Amino acid sequence: MNEKEIFNRANNKCELCESEKNISIYEVYKSDDNNGYTLLCENCKNQIESQNYDENHFNCLNNTMWSEVPGIKILSYKIWQALGRSDMADMMYLTDEEMAIANKKEEVIKDTSGNILKTGDSVSVIKDLEVKGAGRTIKRGTVVKNIRMCDVEGHVSCKVSGIGQVYLKTEFLKKI
Repeated sequence: MNEKEIFNRANNKCELCESEKNISIYEVYKSDDNNGYTLLCENCKNQIESQNYDENHFNCLNNTMWSEVPGIKILSYKIWQALGRSDMADMMYLTDEEMAIANKKEEVIKDTSGNILKTGDSVSVIKDLEVKGAGRTIKRGTVVKNIRMCDVEGHVSCKVSGIGQVYLKTEFLKKI
């Protein structure tokens, strides 16, 4: 992913609603090029992550859905579906690969207590964990903020103070 290229492609605006306020890169799907990433404003990103959509705000998809960038098309399709607007989603052209990505069900990740974890959550470590290759231990009670979902089943990706980027098994985490 090349952040500069994504910001240039989007003209430093949200690629859905064209807002210029509090924009950041959002991963629609993992890709080796920039096609799986889109630039979103805070409003769009919060609605997508909470899955609490304001249909009036997303009227902007009438234009966005015709983008040639796969990540933007897939995100538009998923939002139309979530809004119950299959009439709009049916108008879109997605390749077979794009459609497979759009229809992929996201794995539900749960902590040791059965609470659903999502990107951005804060968790507490419930057991001392030795970090392979680092020669250090993450102590029980350590709070880890801003976790990320990852491709490794049963794990989350996060930064631990003093250690850096690590993958942690969700069975040793408790949502705060």
